[in-house]
Amino acid sequence: MSIFTLRSFSSKLWVKLALWFSISLGVSFAFFWEFWANLGMMLSPDWVFGQSHAAPWGVLALCLIWLGLKRKEIWQEMNHRVSLAFIIPGAALVAGAILMPSSLDFLVFQVLLASLGVFTIFFGRGARIPSILIGIYGFAISFPLIIQRFAEIPYSMSSVKPLVWILTNLGYALESQGQWIHFTSFSGEPISVIVTTACAGPAAMGVFLAIFALMMLDIPLQPRKAVYMFLFGVAGTWFQSLLRLIILMLLGYYLGEQALWTAHTWTIYVLFPLWYLLFAYVYFRQVRSKSKPELQEK
Repeated sequence: MSIFTLRSFSSKLWVKLALWFSISLGVSFAFFWEFWANLGMMLSPDWVFGQSHAAPWGVLALCLIWLGLKRKEIWQEMNHRVSLAFIIPGAALVAGAILMPSSLDFLVFQVLLASLGVFTIFFGRGARIPSILIGIYGFAISFPLIIQRFAEIPYSMSSVKPLVWILTNLGYALESQGQWIHFTSFSGEPISVIVTTACAGPAAMGVFLAIFALMMLDIPLQPRKAVYMFLFGVAGTWFQSLLRLIILMLLGYYLGEQALWTAHTWTIYVLFPLWYLLFAYVYFRQVRSKSKPELQEK
């Protein structure tokens, strides 16, 4: 293929990209005006951190980073001739995004899904990796809502019961009534808190599952090691959520209810990154132990 042909083909690709961007932008303005109206609020620190919406943005950022790392592979797949067969699934994705019930929790996902549908129509197989990433992002934001809808009380109690058992065995006088925990602080202040589903950590679990999927896509483990690491990760994520609740109760006991609610806002941003660093360290140790026999064989 001549240099002129390569340049011509590349320019055609850029034209298609410009068309995709323009159409996607038009679709978002036509059908998802609520997204643009609320984008500033959804990016504000008060919404992201005060309303505990950092997890979806964090997962989306990781997916975008991974998308950038795979840009050459995506570009090559975009160069393939597009079949008319991709028009139907692409249009279905756009229709699905438009017909989804409107919710602030899913606005970003809806816009991305519609853009993916248009991308599929224009680039066919080039949408393979973006589809996987949007699927991972969609799962991460859906997981807490699924738990809240179908397993709210069991998921909360999976943290309440061990929390009360551990603290009462350490000598703290706690009483539990379902999801409610009652105790008197060191200064004599009566404190009652409810451990909701959100407090039990489904958002953190959703983030972990998304990160684990990205790690497996980028640097996969052997099946047996992958199962062990997955179970280790799920157990560790659950335990760090339990540890956070223990810390909150102790802060409430020694420093009062205001300290409990202050720590409720920021502790997850300390504990989860520390836990993930430990998990990543163990994960990459497993990757290196897998590669050593291969090097010895060579």
